[in-house]
Amino acid sequence: MRRRWALDPFSFFLATGLVLATLFVLAPIVFVILNSFNAAEFNVFPPQGFSLRWYKLVFNEPDFGKAFINSMIVGIGSMSLSLIVGTSVAWTFVRYLYSGQSLIRSFIFAPITVPRIGLGMAVFLLYIRVGLYGGRFGLILVHSLLSLPFVVSVMTAVLYSSDPALEDAAQDLGATKLQSFLKVTLPQISTGLIVSGLFAFIISFDELVTSIFLVRPENNTLPIKMFLYVQEFQNPTLAALASILIFGTILIVIVLYPTLKSQEARMLLSRR
Repeated sequence: MRRRWALDPFSFFLATGLVLATLFVLAPIVFVILNSFNAAEFNVFPPQGFSLRWYKLVFNEPDFGKAFINSMIVGIGSMSLSLIVGTSVAWTFVRYLYSGQSLIRSFIFAPITVPRIGLGMAVFLLYIRVGLYGGRFGLILVHSLLSLPFVVSVMTAVLYSSDPALEDAAQDLGATKLQSFLKVTLPQISTGLIVSGLFAFIISFDELVTSIFLVRPENNTLPIKMFLYVQEFQNPTLAALASILIFGTILIVIVLYPTLKSQEARMLLSRR
């Protein structure tokens, strides 16, 4: 006997609204990708023919490649630093109780509430005094500061779900604290490290407002280069570059999909 599927009016309107909302969110991405193949000299829609010239221009423009490398170096550096510091801080929050913990927590989460333009100006004045202005290292420090709240939040949730009894058992069997962390705790929190590291890298790679105060032209990151390019040219080159980044993001998601679809990862992403 076949089972007849019926959809009540409420579910129908809910599903319709969900589809329309999804299309509304995806529409700008679709327009950007279509515009990247535009044969016109300027950004017009609908596209005036089909052309790959803007993709060729992206790959033939050395400034884009240099800015991309700078963004990757800064992103990987800030991700690594924020993971080390954020995991250590989250460890102390979960495993120990001490006075001033709430003050430290408020200090760590403060960059979320401070406007980026104000933070960029303040750090600019500081870097001028201490000699860090214009270099990658100073940019890595600031990006680590911006991504630290997200890393601490995710890693705190992960460490709360890990079993400290396993660490005690490993130490009772002769392992040092470092060995118990590397061999017992680290496998338990590996998903959290991947998720928080992904957050940290995306935050760094996408940061513009703070970065624009802190770099010299030779150390421009990709968002800064794109911002400066659009002020001078109004052609679909940035649409082609954005399309490449979109496809790169999709590739990363496909690679990390087995990890991101796990129950632990879904729980962490829902808490974000």
